[in-house]
Amino acid sequence: MRFTTILMDADDTLFDFPKCEYQALKKTIEANGLPFTDEVHEQFSSINNALWKQFEMNKITRSELRVQRFRELIRQCFADFSDSEALADRYVEELAKQAILIDGADEALEKITAVCDVYIITNGLSPVQRGRFGKSAIAKWVKGLFISDEMGVQKPSKAYFDKVLAAVPEKDTAKILVVGDSLTSDMQGGRNAGLTTCLYDPHEKVTMPHTLCDYRITKWEEVLSL
Repeated sequence: MRFTTILMDADDTLFDFPKCEYQALKKTIEANGLPFTDEVHEQFSSINNALWKQFEMNKITRSELRVQRFRELIRQCFADFSDSEALADRYVEELAKQAILIDGADEALEKITAVCDVYIITNGLSPVQRGRFGKSAIAKWVKGLFISDEMGVQKPSKAYFDKVLAAVPEKDTAKILVVGDSLTSDMQGGRNAGLTTCLYDPHEKVTMPHTLCDYRITKWEEVLSL
């Protein structure tokens, strides 16, 4: 067996984030007396994704991201509403309840953890990730969570991965695999730390070979072949 330890992303790798986001945003918008539509969700997703990229590049702080996404959503969709803090607070609360998994993730993780230790590496907010994993069917398979919100550093920085590597029992980096869906966060972070990387790319959006990816999987069962 080549790998003994897998550092695995959470959103869009284990959790079906679009479905989680949709449900959390719907409950948030409606709880504040505003009309929710698919167009509102699309606007929010676009805003949120762009701000997370800025966060990864240290251009904004986590607290700025948390509220700015709703300020921008209000500007674009709800001109007569002004309480972005109320939306931000309720969204975190609702997202923490959403533990919708990608199809096959639970079964695959059970098989993977029979031969490897799995740790979660995530830039998500601590209350959200702790809440979701507490409700999730996969919690029993995971050895630990490394949440950037609690660590003071985030993916893809080497400092983040240095803290992770200091904490996991496996010290041979050749036996540690990073698995995630993001080139800029997971794959770049793995490269920064000198680790082997595997892109989860179920829709084959990334052209391979790619300089940041040692491997690519399109379905969870393929992890076992590594």
